[in-house]
Amino acid sequence: MAKVTKISHPIIESYVENFINQYEISSSKARDQHTIFEQYINSLILSLYGNDPSATFEEMETGTAFGIDGLAIFVSDKLVTSEEDVDLIVEGLRKFEVSFFFIQSKTTDKFDRQDISDFLSAIRRFFNFDKCEITELRAQWEIAKYIYSKSSKFKKSPTLKLKFVSLSPKKIDLTDPHLKSTVFMGIDDINEMNLFSEVNIPEFLGIKDVMNLQSKVTSELEISINMAKQPVPYPKDISNKIKNGYYGLIKLEEFIKILTDDVGGQKILRKGIFDDNIRYYLGAEEKFEVNFDMKNQLIGKENYLFGLLNNGITIIGDEVTLNSEDLTLVNYQIVNGCQTSNVIFECLESLDKDNDIYIPIRLIATEDEDTKNAIIRATNSQTPLKPEQIAALSHIQKSIEQYYTTKLKKNNFPLYYERRTEQYRDDNISRTKILNIPFQIKSTAALFFDLPHEVSGQYGKVEKNTRGLLFKDSDISYLNSYYVSGLSWYKVERFVQNNEDGRKFRRARWHIIMLLKYLCCPLEEIAIGIGKKSENNSKMIELILLDDNKLNELLKRIIEIIEECLTKEKSLEEVLSDRKVFERKETTTNLIKYVKNLVPAVE
Repeated sequence: MAKVTKISHPIIESYVENFINQYEISSSKARDQHTIFEQYINSLILSLYGNDPSATFEEMETGTAFGIDGLAIFVSDKLVTSEEDVDLIVEGLRKFEVSFFFIQSKTTDKFDRQDISDFLSAIRRFFNFDKCEITELRAQWEIAKYIYSKSSKFKKSPTLKLKFVSLSPKKIDLTDPHLKSTVFMGIDDINEMNLFSEVNIPEFLGIKDVMNLQSKVTSELEISINMAKQPVPYPKDISNKIKNGYYGLIKLEEFIKILTDDVGGQKILRKGIFDDNIRYYLGAEEKFEVNFDMKNQLIGKENYLFGLLNNGITIIGDEVTLNSEDLTLVNYQIVNGCQTSNVIFECLESLDKDNDIYIPIRLIATEDEDTKNAIIRATNSQTPLKPEQIAALSHIQKSIEQYYTTKLKKNNFPLYYERRTEQYRDDNISRTKILNIPFQIKSTAALFFDLPHEVSGQYGKVEKNTRGLLFKDSDISYLNSYYVSGLSWYKVERFVQNNEDGRKFRRARWHIIMLLKYLCCPLEEIAIGIGKKSENNSKMIELILLDDNKLNELLKRIIEIIEECLTKEKSLEEVLSDRKVFERKETTTNLIKYVKNLVPAVE
């Protein structure tokens, strides 16, 4: 029976209950609100500091690890969960940055000295690369050790971010000599390892701090800036698709307000403001000459010429309101100028405080998707776009979104396709029922291309491994294949989250999705790819996915099949402790061969 714990503070309890609803956590697991609180805090930190649409709080979980409730490793702002993720991100970069986030979350109403001591001690023990001292964190330890093996490519030594959370109504009292000694001795021990650019005392977060972070994550993105140089309004759009627009010059310090947010006294890039930008940030190293020159121009003696030598920034928002010199942006995206923006952010500490730099800027208010796409294409036309960058703007994306809406009504089952990041943020929809493009790619590649081993980890790797397979114009005749892939993802995710046996096989969830096809459809009718056969098979799979009783029995059988197949030579514990087992093509091949010898269909 699940442990029963309760959070006493009513506002924090409401956050946790909302989190339970958003992620459809089962009632039995939800009884332990203390554990859910740890997951909620991890999710909050990831939302604020992460910039990866496919990353989840579950990848930060540490199980029963001593002293640590959450751990995230970011390489060049991307969450990494394997050595392969690291290789993919740093490939082609001359230098890269690394950040380690450690979190301890307590529901007690004070900052306990022993808990803080355990937290700092656990961090020091984690970075002992001679021996893994915290076995529950072996996978993360191996990644960290691998990252440090590439230290010659560090832009600077990794940063260490420590967050200690409690439900204390007061700030931590570091005038207490015993508490102060515990904190600073722990920090000194970590500092003496000489592994980090700097080690600051943990950020101690109480009730008010958690409430502030919650507000930052959930509030509508709105910023007011000063446009001292009066911008020029664009002519009125007679179709009314564009509400209004302006072109002008913005002072660098005002643009930095658009670009950054203050969290815990630190400037961070605002979450999600580049999600509609179809170019990745290339970095400001020598290999990427334009960005390297831009950086040198910005911090050089002639930085006042920066704006003259720059193509400028294009921002699209739901609302752009100008009142005298004050301009307000609501729910905005930087759709052109990702490189410029990130170079500026990299140079924040080096910028002359008294600079007189102005940047060309376009500010456009529209909520019409076709108009947004047209603007994005036009403002990014100076160099050719890659196929994967165009995919987000393609006609079939809109068709898939519309098909999900049609199926919602037909099946009376809510599942939504998020073609645009945060497009459902104002709707009361569980996050678990929103499928974005990365997860559509992963689920479809697993179900209809037999590539479950290729879709774990970094989205960049997944996109590369599946490039050219999905979102073809001809696929418009086979939209049910995409929908059922998404529905399979939803159903399997809920199973591995809320079922005890399923949870043990979380890393196998893409293989579970693949095996649905082999157990629901006649073998002779199975073909790799999107087409007539996948469409017919998707309808058979869909019938079982919508029947909870049949599906539950089927998923249990799939778990048994995976266990039977993979434990011929090893114990189940050995198989599941191998983080790479489900990333090997050999595992996929063996499972397909094994399942083909079984009864191929479920009545």
